[in-house]
Amino acid sequence: MATVQEALLIAFDLHQDRRLDEADAIYRQILDAVPGHVMALHLRGVLLGQSGRLDEGCDLIRQAIAGDGTRPDFHTNLAGLLEALGRPGEALDPMVRAATLDPTRIVQLNDFATRRLKAGRPGEAVQALRLAVGLHPLAVELRCNLAEALTADKRFAAAAAERRIALLLAPGDAEALRLLGERLLQADRQGGPGGEAGRLLRRALRLDPLHHGAWNGIGRLHKDAGGLADARQAYERGLAVDPAAAELWNNRSNVLKGLDDLDAALTSQIRAAALRPGEAGIRSNLADALLLAGQPEDALANAQAALALAGDLGVGDSRLIRAMALLSMSRFDEGWAAWEDRWTVPPWSFVAGRFPQPAWTGRPLGGNRLLVWGEQGVGDEIQFAGLLPLLVRAGVRCLLECEPRLVPLFARSLPEVEVVARRSPADPRLTQPDIAAPIAAQIPAGSLPRLLAGADGVPRSAAPYLLPDAARVASLRAAVPVGTLAVGIAWHTVNPKYGRGRNIPLRELAHALHRPGVRLVVLQYGDWAQEIAALAAEGIDIGAPPGIDLRSDLDGLAAAIAATDLVVSIANVTVHLAGALGRPTCALLSHAADWRWLRGRTDTPWYPTVTLCRQLAPKDWSVPLRLARERLDGLAGG
Repeated sequence: MATVQEALLIAFDLHQDRRLDEADAIYRQILDAVPGHVMALHLRGVLLGQSGRLDEGCDLIRQAIAGDGTRPDFHTNLAGLLEALGRPGEALDPMVRAATLDPTRIVQLNDFATRRLKAGRPGEAVQALRLAVGLHPLAVELRCNLAEALTADKRFAAAAAERRIALLLAPGDAEALRLLGERLLQADRQGGPGGEAGRLLRRALRLDPLHHGAWNGIGRLHKDAGGLADARQAYERGLAVDPAAAELWNNRSNVLKGLDDLDAALTSQIRAAALRPGEAGIRSNLADALLLAGQPEDALANAQAALALAGDLGVGDSRLIRAMALLSMSRFDEGWAAWEDRWTVPPWSFVAGRFPQPAWTGRPLGGNRLLVWGEQGVGDEIQFAGLLPLLVRAGVRCLLECEPRLVPLFARSLPEVEVVARRSPADPRLTQPDIAAPIAAQIPAGSLPRLLAGADGVPRSAAPYLLPDAARVASLRAAVPVGTLAVGIAWHTVNPKYGRGRNIPLRELAHALHRPGVRLVVLQYGDWAQEIAALAAEGIDIGAPPGIDLRSDLDGLAAAIAATDLVVSIANVTVHLAGALGRPTCALLSHAADWRWLRGRTDTPWYPTVTLCRQLAPKDWSVPLRLARERLDGLAGG
């Protein structure tokens, strides 16, 4: 017959092999024979916790601690179960006790504080780190982390005091200075390259010019301040010091995306992934770089790999990339379902749960109303508004909450839909009960395609579905000489991620479309007066529609578009408006166009009058401009 110790070892081996039922049976036999056996109590408590019986596990481990409170593992595992139960306040005491018994457990106390900070509980992180600092007062990293937590808790004077202590503890330590600078960066109080974080990181580099981590911090400072070229230089100086620094290759890639150097960005990200193949964030960024480079199949594979590595812990960007890759590949059933994962990613995550009504699943509403609300950009709102007539024809009574600038246009165009301007907090009509006409359900506009898709997975919009102000259209058209073709043009977007790749120089666009009998009508917002005047001086007939603020007056922009014979524009709001108005349009698409334009097509199911003119290579607009010019020649009859 086995001794108690031998039986415990057998049970432990079974436990390690995940044969939990067999292990539990032996633990129970041991406890029947020796009811107060502390190790059996502890191990069975851990096993019950792993089996989801968290409360029972806590009780057993507490019994083990009552029998022998000198074992740090007992306290650590009790803390883990309490945290899993959502009782972090109770978890702190056993975690501190473990660190008191074994100073190496300070690491777990620090990790606990990090989790509380990420959970948006800086006060609890501060409490844990103060206890950790009390146990190990000379630890610079703990002081830095405490300063970060205090900053997040808006206790700025106390945070500054902790940073001063850290500097006094290690005045000539480049790594300590780097750590302090990084913590300030993470707290988003860096004040730009000239702020406190920048001063600390530069001081670290004076002490150790070969410290690649300090160069990484300097690069992030420049990137956050919008200095992408300076950020790239900082990352590359760090890589000159340590070519194996995966985080520098990764961050360099992100900057290169913003600089529209997509080939170099992809090469850099591939290098980062080769150095750290098991890091979910780097694989997610590789998926993004591949999608931007027009390789959705490879983007999908890497997004799925990132999600497999991360499990349920996040990497929300990977979920979004997966959805966009699927949609761009016309795998619509999977794509629309995956598109619902956008709620894990900013800015969508910031507006989730705005309305109290249940989400609409497509079921009949019994004559009650449906709230549809725009949650993306203006172009997206215009695109998905094309599905509202389908709902109306199906007998669904709709309210639409939208961008305030779109209210006049939508209200005129969708008379059977009640249009409400978006505001914060939401209009009370959308959140308070209405006995006479209840709002039975709500749905974000971007979720409509999943419910309204046709047999091929693509919902057919009701284009043209927007009606411009007829009087304004007539007035604007009267300003165009008889026999002259009015060609509306737009060429620029300020989108921080995609803008550089979409933008085309005005001069290149204007010269491509200039010909006798053509007036170029500026549909581009922003101050372009100098460039337009220079083109006019060359003899090009070009000008902006009078009396319209093209940024704020979207109803006026719609009228200006409706007064043209042809629209030639990059993929921005102008294309969406032109397509929704049913105007002949050439959409000039970059090499790796947004998912909504699919791949390899010259038409789009969203807007029947829009022709897609795609780049064949990045930064080369020759083919799209030639196609637009041919479309113009066809209208001109020559």
